[in-house]
Amino acid sequence: MKKLSLSTHAASASCILAMSSLALSSATFAQSMQTLKPITVQGSDDDALPAVAPGGQAATGASLGILGNRDILDAPVSINAYTEQLIQDQQARTVGEVLQNDPAVRYTTNSGHMLEHFRIRGLDVNGPSVALNGLFGLAPKGHIPTEFLERVEVLRGPSVLLGGMAPDTNLGGTVNLVTKRATAEPITTLSTSYSSKSYGEAHVDIGRRFGEEQRLGLRFNGAYGTGDTGVADQKKGRQLGAIALDYKGDGWKLALDAYSSREKIENGSAGMYGLATRRGNVVGVGQLVDVPDSDSNMFRGTHGTFKDTGFMLRGDIDLTDNLSAYASMGAANSRGQGLMFGTRVIVTELDGSAKGYVYNVDTINHSRVAETGLRGHFNTGSIRHDVTASASFLSYKDGSSNTANQGWDQNIYDPVTPNFPDAPDVPDFTTDNILSSYALTDTLDMMDGRVLLTLGARLQRVKQKGSNYDESRISPSVGLVVKPWGENTSLYANYMEGLSPGQVVGVGYDNEGEAFKPLQTKQSEIGLKQRLGGYTHTLSAYQIERPTLISSADGRRLTEGGKQRIQGLEWNMFGQITPTLNLLGGVAYTKAKQRDTGKDSYGVPDWSANLGLEWLTPVQGLSVGGRVVYTGRQWVDSANTLEIPSWVRYDLTAKYETRIARTPVTFNLYVENLANRNYWSGMFSDGYVMPSAPRTVRLAATFAF
Repeated sequence: MKKLSLSTHAASASCILAMSSLALSSATFAQSMQTLKPITVQGSDDDALPAVAPGGQAATGASLGILGNRDILDAPVSINAYTEQLIQDQQARTVGEVLQNDPAVRYTTNSGHMLEHFRIRGLDVNGPSVALNGLFGLAPKGHIPTEFLERVEVLRGPSVLLGGMAPDTNLGGTVNLVTKRATAEPITTLSTSYSSKSYGEAHVDIGRRFGEEQRLGLRFNGAYGTGDTGVADQKKGRQLGAIALDYKGDGWKLALDAYSSREKIENGSAGMYGLATRRGNVVGVGQLVDVPDSDSNMFRGTHGTFKDTGFMLRGDIDLTDNLSAYASMGAANSRGQGLMFGTRVIVTELDGSAKGYVYNVDTINHSRVAETGLRGHFNTGSIRHDVTASASFLSYKDGSSNTANQGWDQNIYDPVTPNFPDAPDVPDFTTDNILSSYALTDTLDMMDGRVLLTLGARLQRVKQKGSNYDESRISPSVGLVVKPWGENTSLYANYMEGLSPGQVVGVGYDNEGEAFKPLQTKQSEIGLKQRLGGYTHTLSAYQIERPTLISSADGRRLTEGGKQRIQGLEWNMFGQITPTLNLLGGVAYTKAKQRDTGKDSYGVPDWSANLGLEWLTPVQGLSVGGRVVYTGRQWVDSANTLEIPSWVRYDLTAKYETRIARTPVTFNLYVENLANRNYWSGMFSDGYVMPSAPRTVRLAATFAF
């Protein structure tokens, strides 16, 4: 097995040294280090869920993987955790809809696609790389339902140390899902909702604790929905069943999660439009055309079904007062079938003439996961150490087969129904990866929490059976938090590395199917965090570098050799700015360059902003709010020949809490794309753009029994 060397980063080192100098200048710290005292023990509950912040839309902390849950001001990275209340207030049915609140996140698939892919800090994060309770490979691979989730956590930037390597592309950050658990108070709610055009859904949520000491907990969530969507004549259906069990013993606890999710789409899809793409000998016109109507159904008659099942078991035990152990295991299976994958057109004329492509696909995915670790807490003199050692294993198998109807005459403004290909053969696994790793971290708590220094490294082994690739890499990371002006202000810096599976060359290239080695991403970041009463904000500056694949001169092959650099500024905020006004969102500036060509990176807007406000009106129980989403201009092809303009979208929310026959009832209204504007919302892949979604209205009523 080939061993790869450690890497360093000068920018990160300078940031950390500068902040270290600030901390070390304190005379108090110098005095505390004169002698080493005997080791003493301090315990903590690393798995306690951070409290909800004022306003209820975000939490005061989030999970940092191997480091456990951390308060935002104690984390040496940029993180946010969106809450169950936010999910209900916005009637968000998928994780992708929750992430519309984050300015660092933009999307590379639309609602008509069977998967949810997006970008964080300008780098791809594909749906299969979302973590469930800290473990990759176990979350649903299709649209991830939200009904069984307590939190949706976003860690911006690469972080292989914290969670290990994800099974799919996970370059720009990590999304972690926290499942619901039974609470001390019984829970019985029934939610009913209606969406334009005629989509209805029901959701039941039941939670109980049992026994004299309430040691056993049960939480069940079930959802069923069906009806027409915003795409003309399209119909969707979805089903979810999820159960969470937990038991709290004396010094130990167990937790089990299991789910089954199914989504079905019938009679059509929004399209992906190729305007400036080159795949082999097929070249687009390279000019921006008018956007079709947002409810345009480009592929009438298509259909698809995606099924996900999974489970996860975790156990924790206190071995001594200062040492605990944990172990997790789980499995997930996914199956997607139908005509809903690869639906796209290549525009050939400015009048909307195009060539259509549709694939009948059968895709399967199996994940098997295990992790174990030790956590210890001890003091050396005045320094507290939180040490964690872990080992993880992930087997990820994926395969697909398809038949295609390619190149039929189409027009994006007056689409026609094509002849569809027959169902493909049952697929074999073409991807068979084993990801195993060992990690060690130590967080040094100095000066009574005013200086937190995290050191760690993960040895990641990647074995790709299809390409006979078998290598290991050590990914070191450093994080520093300094609180020079009290508990409510922190300065932080980090050097983090990311690692993602190597890209497999897709259709249209002569080297189709060739697999490249895993991609290593390196990030340096500095920032400021403040908690001002009920309001919390994070200001950060970062730089990310990573290798890329480049096209050969004739455009027929993909090869290694490219480099990308992303530099950015972010301002994220949440909480109460007045007793009656809640704020959530932020602003991001991103500059991404292809260093080998000097061109801008495609699919990365220069400016993006998501800003939501909620006003608690003088009317008892009534709150109203809205959200502005702005995305700046961006190139949508690697050659920088096609640029889509900036756009602004306005959303509306309202909530009314009351009682009907002594039963608490909450009414929610959510309107997305209030003005029903048509615009190119972003990119799907090199040269392909996506239209905006039509105006969507959702009404919901939640009864608490």
